[in-house]
Amino acid sequence: MTNFLRHILIIFLITGCQSLNNIGNNIGSTIGFIEEDPFAPTKIQTDYENFLKSNWIKKNTNSFKFSELGKQRPAKNLFFASSGDRLFSIFDNLEVLDINTGETLKEVSINESVMSGVAAGYGVFVYVGENGEIFVNNIESGENRWSAKLNDQVLSPALITSRYILVQTSSDVLHVFNLSDGETVWSKKAQPSLLSIRGTSSPMLYEGLVFTSFSNGRLSANRITDGIQLWERPISVIKGSTELEKLKDSDSQAIAFEESVYAANFNGSLTRFNIRDGEKIFSVDLSTSKPLLMWRDTLLSSNTDDEIIQFDALNGNEKWRNSSFKYRKLSNLVIHDGNLLFGDYEGYIHKLNLQNGEILGISKSKLNSIKNIAVISNDLIIQDDLGSIEVLSIF
Repeated sequence: MTNFLRHILIIFLITGCQSLNNIGNNIGSTIGFIEEDPFAPTKIQTDYENFLKSNWIKKNTNSFKFSELGKQRPAKNLFFASSGDRLFSIFDNLEVLDINTGETLKEVSINESVMSGVAAGYGVFVYVGENGEIFVNNIESGENRWSAKLNDQVLSPALITSRYILVQTSSDVLHVFNLSDGETVWSKKAQPSLLSIRGTSSPMLYEGLVFTSFSNGRLSANRITDGIQLWERPISVIKGSTELEKLKDSDSQAIAFEESVYAANFNGSLTRFNIRDGEKIFSVDLSTSKPLLMWRDTLLSSNTDDEIIQFDALNGNEKWRNSSFKYRKLSNLVIHDGNLLFGDYEGYIHKLNLQNGEILGISKSKLNSIKNIAVISNDLIIQDDLGSIEVLSIF
């Protein structure tokens, strides 16, 4: 009887240990599931056709030239500019490059850390130093035409027109300068938001009106000649009660077509306004800090989750959404030959069908995390977070 009980006890212990082991495995599996990062970048398929060929690359080996709020590290607000067959960007100094060959055509010495740059057009190129001073140089000679102290940070590209240069600062002040001599034409200061952790947008000029979106989530329309404000409207309504929920920064440049202007903001909406009086025509949910893009009668945007969405520009209805690139830190979007192109944090460049959002191609660049891209003729210019540039042919 004693041996029988001992055998029963041994069997019980063995079974119990196995059960505990299974429970432990289940708990481990559960913990593993919980520990998965819900915001981890989506893994992508790389078996789509390649559509790019690298022409040349220029590495930025002196990235401390870009300043991020006084810290010696690459800035988020660096960008290149183009004029004709020339490309403008900051490496050790500001360099003018031949787009076709990558050859340095001109080099302009820069002694200060750059907060934002470069913008180019109408015979000048523009950049802003970390101390809030704007520099306007002649494209042909590289010589400084004029400079002005803004006493504030500038995080977005300047807008250059045939008569004016417009710059928006991080404290929501819009400055309008005379292109030729730097004289201040007018300025506008918006009511700042109580909380702002994003960047700033760039002003947009359309039919004699300057459209500017601010950190308080409002869009204003001012006459370019004298700064008289025609209207100012909120892009979205406040939906929460906490300060974070009330965050409505608008870092996206407005975009206009015919009698409508469109604007979007973070944690807010995509809204269509009447250009003349600011009447709201529609407003749909969209949280973004990236530029809007118009194609035919649609609008395209990547939201803060890096989903790409196409909207009907007439009524705001969603036409398609691609979630294959969530949390991949996408660049701005560009259009080439009826296709949508953009880069991501691993240096991949993707091609989508604009009609339905389907993936058509993928190419691997030689750069790091791609921040800015542009199409010039049949070339794609890309820039990464360190300021390096690569030019690729699209085929």
